[in-house]
Amino acid sequence: MDSSAALDPNKASHGRQAACLNCRKSKVRCNRGQDDASCSRCKQANVECIIPSHHVGRQKGVKNKRKGLEKALHQIEQAIKRPRSDAPGSEAAQKLISDLQEMLSNTREQQLHSEADDQSEDLDRSYTYHSPRDNNLGDNLSLDDAENPLQLLARASDLQLSPTEVRDVHRWPPSTFPQPTGMPQSSTEGSDPAAQSYFVPIRANLDVGPDIDPIDVGLVTPSEAESLFSFFYQNLAHTRWGLDPLVHTVSFVRTQSAFLFTSIMAAAALFLPSATSLSKRLSRHCKSLAQNVIARRHRSVEIVLAFMVNVPWMEPGSCLGDDDTCSYIAMALAVALDLSLNKIVLPSTSFEHSLLRRLAKAETIDAKRALYMDRFDGIEPTSAWGRRLLRRRERTWIALFVLERGVCLARGRSYTVPSTALINHCDKWHVSDFADSRDGPMNSMAVLRRNLDGLFQRVKANCDSHQVTDVGSEVAQSIKNMIESFYDQWYEIWAPEIGEGHCIFQARSLPPYVEILVTHTRLSTYGGVINHPTAPVEVKRFFRAAGLSSALNVLRAAIQGESRLRSMPNNTVIMISFAACSALSLSVMPEDSRSSLAPSVHNLIEETAGVLERIGATTRHRNGASVLYGRFLRALVRRAPVSAGPHNLNGSRALVETGALQPPPDLDGYCPVASGTQPSSIPSSFIWPEPLRFSAMSDDQIIDAVNRAGTAFGTTVPDVPLDDLMTWDWFDVGNAAEFGF
Repeated sequence: MDSSAALDPNKASHGRQAACLNCRKSKVRCNRGQDDASCSRCKQANVECIIPSHHVGRQKGVKNKRKGLEKALHQIEQAIKRPRSDAPGSEAAQKLISDLQEMLSNTREQQLHSEADDQSEDLDRSYTYHSPRDNNLGDNLSLDDAENPLQLLARASDLQLSPTEVRDVHRWPPSTFPQPTGMPQSSTEGSDPAAQSYFVPIRANLDVGPDIDPIDVGLVTPSEAESLFSFFYQNLAHTRWGLDPLVHTVSFVRTQSAFLFTSIMAAAALFLPSATSLSKRLSRHCKSLAQNVIARRHRSVEIVLAFMVNVPWMEPGSCLGDDDTCSYIAMALAVALDLSLNKIVLPSTSFEHSLLRRLAKAETIDAKRALYMDRFDGIEPTSAWGRRLLRRRERTWIALFVLERGVCLARGRSYTVPSTALINHCDKWHVSDFADSRDGPMNSMAVLRRNLDGLFQRVKANCDSHQVTDVGSEVAQSIKNMIESFYDQWYEIWAPEIGEGHCIFQARSLPPYVEILVTHTRLSTYGGVINHPTAPVEVKRFFRAAGLSSALNVLRAAIQGESRLRSMPNNTVIMISFAACSALSLSVMPEDSRSSLAPSVHNLIEETAGVLERIGATTRHRNGASVLYGRFLRALVRRAPVSAGPHNLNGSRALVETGALQPPPDLDGYCPVASGTQPSSIPSSFIWPEPLRFSAMSDDQIIDAVNRAGTAFGTTVPDVPLDDLMTWDWFDVGNAAEFGF
């Protein structure tokens, strides 16, 4: 290459001249004068010098990579962010608006002309997945928060105020609201920060301060707070899911929510015999903090947890159902939805990438945005602490779903917490490097109660679809297999995950609390379809026997697990009471029945009532609702008849006295039924002259006893209104005065 030509200013290439194709291919400098048709290298090689049309492109130091519609939108955003020094009607502003409108119209025309070409190219283009939120055509054309108008307006306000301005703006005082009349136009379009701060993104509004902090106001000392938190996680957290001991420490909770801080300590003090006065002080302060949260619109993840922590051991109201359980759950749901706790946090390690690609934007939330909403702006989402903070959001929503579904099942209420994408795909959520030991039991109940609606629909559809000519026993067997396979599949998956014990030859047993929840859910399954109008008689007979077995197993689990159920939540107490009432109704046999389990069931309910009374009086200052339920069950048993036949009691007593039928030796209190060759004139209770000890049996023994008694149901199967029992009517509140309540 001629060095003189390179140094000649007339031969030097211009900064905006494009290099020829040959120089580009060789990656050398293209030396060409302003008026030369070919460069020096092409002249020397005697080849054609092809110079492409010059494209300005992005100059060095320019950060704007946008083109077309994206460029126009970016310019609009920059124009809105620009300080408004000009008057609203200035020529510069009008010119900017006209230029942007022209650019938008030109972009639309280009898109219309190239639409057909784009579609054909998309068919041949292979799709490679990198992350759920890659910058592709679909994401560029989509609109964030389109499903949430308030969030969309708040996002638009981000373009008007910088983060510093938003932080400096105080709450809009009521007296400064703009008046509809008598106010000039210029006053409302000024740069009033209070007016502009109305449309801001929702963020956590923490309920903290020296005037409400229990330590600052002198209710507890820091050492007492540490002791109460330690007691809570060791003895109570297994019945109140949603908390992570590694996240919700004393220091963290105190800086996030005085309501949760006080609620945890109040719950712990409730079960400490020596903390009577402390428990009363913390309980009163906790109630005032709940009202403070509602009145001042505080919201945070910890406030949702605080409402849930107060539900399990809430004091009973003046009458049945007159407590704050449902209102607290409603407040927790409102705050959780405001903070988007129902959404899956992205990027996520708890869900498969194939699933994340199919999720709509309305079902997910970006990790940085989630931390911003929780006021953890400086935390890196990929750090260990950031991942724990993000996981606590999803854990809180799953715990709220489980709690609300349990309350609705126990009290016969309609569901309010929706089954979102997080719930629908949470089967493996508990498998994580940052999982808590109680995530497994919580997740197991979420899966069970999530799938329960589908089971109800399939069973009822099976009853509705059978024809009159169908054999009733076949329909009953089909429904039985459907229900049993549903729960067997759940046990097969979750017993190894959350079960206790390490015996090789026996199945791992569920914790007592989880066992009661699962068995009660099974009872609810039978109760929901036991009186279905299209069910044949064989189906009703099966539901009676299966429902009675489940009810007895709920009571048996409560009695055998009493030592581990000292902190039994009120919702579990209601479930046990419902099981007792169900067993009392289902154990009544028709007059042509040849067996009666009523005396054995009555004894079991008496034992259960004693357990509830003792648990409710664990400490003198607890005032547990289970004491009232236990007393009520005793009164119900005393009023209920022992059997349907008028001669059962006397006949049984006479037979035992004469020794005509002695009970065989029993194993763990289980007496097998006598031979079926006895004459039909024997009264119904003669098969078991002594009541069975259901409390000492296993699940299989109870099921076997009920099934053998069910073979003597007789030709009639009386309807038991378990559909009505699913509501509060199962306690027969109208006759409560008869029991001295």
